[in-house]
Amino acid sequence: MFHQMSRFVSKFRDLEQQEFTHTSEEERQWRLLKEKLASPHTVEQQEAIMRKCIAVTSLYPQAGASFVAGNIAYAWAGQGIPVTLCEMPNQTSYFYFALDYERRVRSLKNFSPTSLLLMQNNQLRIQIDTPFHGQQESSRMDIANWILRVSKDSPIVFIDISSHWNQSEARQIFEIADEVWVVFDTDIARLTRLFLVETAPSWWVTEKSKLRFIANKWNAHFARSTVMKKVKGTLSLWGQTFPQIDYQIPLVDEEKAAMAHVKANFLLELFPEQESEFQSLIYAHKGRVL
Repeated sequence: MFHQMSRFVSKFRDLEQQEFTHTSEEERQWRLLKEKLASPHTVEQQEAIMRKCIAVTSLYPQAGASFVAGNIAYAWAGQGIPVTLCEMPNQTSYFYFALDYERRVRSLKNFSPTSLLLMQNNQLRIQIDTPFHGQQESSRMDIANWILRVSKDSPIVFIDISSHWNQSEARQIFEIADEVWVVFDTDIARLTRLFLVETAPSWWVTEKSKLRFIANKWNAHFARSTVMKKVKGTLSLWGQTFPQIDYQIPLVDEEKAAMAHVKANFLLELFPEQESEFQSLIYAHKGRVL
């Protein structure tokens, strides 16, 4: 496929140098073709997008895993990258309610227990399990098959684990995923209590190389070196030697965040100008993904 396209492009460039008399329709189609060839995501770039499965988890409820997973998936899809966003199996769907699934698909007749929302010119596929079908514990093979199935339509897959990192399905997903994004916020007391009271989960050690730490709602005060050292010291209580905090997401405008919740939208869906707050993550994989 790649070589066929390369030959086509070469032939196109040769013909472009020749002079022909075109009709107005031919001129229009010619311009459209040239624009497609000049677009930032050419065939070569699309083929260069490596497949990646990213699990996103919060260390405790409300830290922001769903917020991060949803908005980054939305932003990456806006870059022209096919992305699938889904949630850990056997959990009541958050996105079903947060995105008001019923309102969005009211005109569609879909009786499947697994439903699909399409956004960003169909580049973003959000798989939503309705909260009305039975739940049963998945086996290791079931999780592997499930990830394979959701990965078929997109090279990038985000799995929102929320704060369920201590469940068996989460551990299995972490083993298979390429990266595990661990989200925490400015509630330092809650973070410290977790690390002092809870025992380190097995995946904290076995999947150490996959972990990416994300500080959410982070302002200038928390970015100070003294605070960062305290946070790193807390994270090291589970056995990691002063882990690196890979990304920081600033505290977004509270009024805009509230409005997005009320209207059942992603923040970036309603306020695309807020994308600048996510720059560190949106372009984190530039050269590998974007």
